Amino acid sequence: MLNTIATLFKGFLDTFGVTILVPLIVFVLALLIKVDIKKAFRAAVFMAIGLTAFNLILGILWGELNTVMTLISQNTGKTFDVVDIGWPAAAAIVYNNALGMMYFIIGLVWNVILFSTKVTDTFQPTDIWNYYYFVVWGLFVQFVTGSFAIALIATLVMNLFLLLISDVLAPALQEYYGYEGLTCTCICVTNICLLAAVIRWICIKLKLKEVKLDPQTIQNRLGFLGEPAMIGVIMGILMGVVAYFKDLGSASTWSAILAFALTLAAMLVIYPTVSGMFVKGLIPISQTMNARMRKGEVKRKYFLIGIDPAVYFGETATLTTGLLLIPILILTAVFLPGNRTIPLADIPAMPFMAIGAIAVFQGDILKSTITGTIWYSICHFIASDTAALFTDAAQKAGTVLDAGQTYIVSWCVSCQPHNYVLYKAFSAPGAMKFIFGGICIVVYIAALWHFKTHRKSWYMTFGASEGYVNKYMGIEEAAVEA
Repeated sequence: MLNTIATLFKGFLDTFGVTILVPLIVFVLALLIKVDIKKAFRAAVFMAIGLTAFNLILGILWGELNTVMTLISQNTGKTFDVVDIGWPAAAAIVYNNALGMMYFIIGLVWNVILFSTKVTDTFQPTDIWNYYYFVVWGLFVQFVTGSFAIALIATLVMNLFLLLISDVLAPALQEYYGYEGLTCTCICVTNICLLAAVIRWICIKLKLKEVKLDPQTIQNRLGFLGEPAMIGVIMGILMGVVAYFKDLGSASTWSAILAFALTLAAMLVIYPTVSGMFVKGLIPISQTMNARMRKGEVKRKYFLIGIDPAVYFGETATLTTGLLLIPILILTAVFLPGNRTIPLADIPAMPFMAIGAIAVFQGDILKSTITGTIWYSICHFIASDTAALFTDAAQKAGTVLDAGQTYIVSWCVSCQPHNYVLYKAFSAPGAMKFIFGGICIVVYIAALWHFKTHRKSWYMTFGASEGYVNKYMGIEEAAVEA
C-alpha cells in the first residue's frame, strides 16, 4: 500500500515537477495555518514564478559552467578511474528502489511527527525533492547489510541529523541572507557548517586577528571593481583563461570567455530579484504564523520552512566563493595521494555547496574558501571509497556506463562526511552495526538535548550575532516586558 502511494506521488512529481509541487504544498500549508485563500493563492503563484525563473537562469549558467569545468578538468592531464557523472545518477538509485520510493511518504510522516512534537523547528516537505541526497546513503546501508529495516532506521537517523543542522543554522542563514522564517534542508549544502563552526570557534578562542573579506569590504577597497557585476566579469575571465589557455590566440575562444564572464555577471545582478520573488511567496505564511504565535493561538516559539538552496545561490559572496573553490578542488583532486576521482559533472554546484560556510562566516569569502578547500578535499576520498558501491547501485537502477568508464559517482552525494560516518556505522560487520548505530542515536539525542537547553550558544557558534539571536529568540522583547 505504502509503495503504491509512493509510486503515485513520484508519478505526480515526474509529471508536474517541483515547479508545481512546491507551490501546491505551500498553498495547502498556508490554508492550514489560516492564511486568507486569496493571499495563499497569490503566494503560491509567486513561488511558482520564482521557481520557473530559477530554472531558466540556472539552466543557462549550468550550460556555461559545464563547458568550462570540463575543459579545466581535461587540462590537468591526469586520468582517474572514478568518473563523476552527477547527481541524476544518485536520484536514479533512490527512485528505482522500494525504500527510496517509500521514503517520499515515510519522510513526510516522519517530519510531521517531529515538527508536531517540537523535536524539530523545521517544516521540511517544501524541499521534498532533496530527500535523495541522504536517502542514497541509507540505500548503501541496505546494499551492504541486505536489511531493509536497518537501512530504514539509518535513513531516519540521517534525516534527524539533517533537521538538527537546519534548526541550528537557521539564524545565521536568516541574518546574512535576509530571508526570515526560512532555513535550508538540502544536506549536501548545509553540512559544511559543521567544519565552519569549528574553525570559527578556534579563531575566536585563539584571538586570531580578524581578516574579513566580504562583498562590502571588497567594494569599499576596490570601488566599482568590487561591485557584483564586475566581480562576475573578473571571475569569468580568469576561469575562462584557465579553461581555454591552450587556444587563447583564437578570436572565437575570447568570444566564449567573454560570454561566460557576462553570464556570471548577469547572474550576480539578476539573482537577488529572482530570490526576492520566490521568498515573496512565503511572506503570508511567515506573517500569519508569527501573528498566531504572538496571540498564543499556536503553542510554539520557533517555526521554520525548509527551502531549496536556490534561494541563496546567487548572492555575491556565495557565488564568488563557489567559483573560487572550483579550480582549487580540481587541483586538490589531482595532487592528493590516493585520490581516484575528480569532480566534473557536479562541480558546477559548488556555489550551492558554499552556502553553509558563508552563513557561518557571515559572508567572509576568505574563511569560507579555506573551509571549503579542507572539507571538500576530504570528500574526494569519500567518493573514491564508495565508488564501487555507487557504481553497482547505479547499474542496478539502469545507469549504463559509457565506454572507458570503470567506476562512477555523484561527487555532490559524496560531499557528506557525516552521512558517510553514519553509513559506515550502520553497515558495520556483525553485531558492530547495532553498537555503532546505537552510538550514533545516542550522539543525536545528546546533541538535541544540549541544543534545546543551550540554543543561544549553538546559534552563535554557528555564525549568528548575539544581537540577532536575541531578536530571534525574543529575548529583547521579554526584557522590555519585564
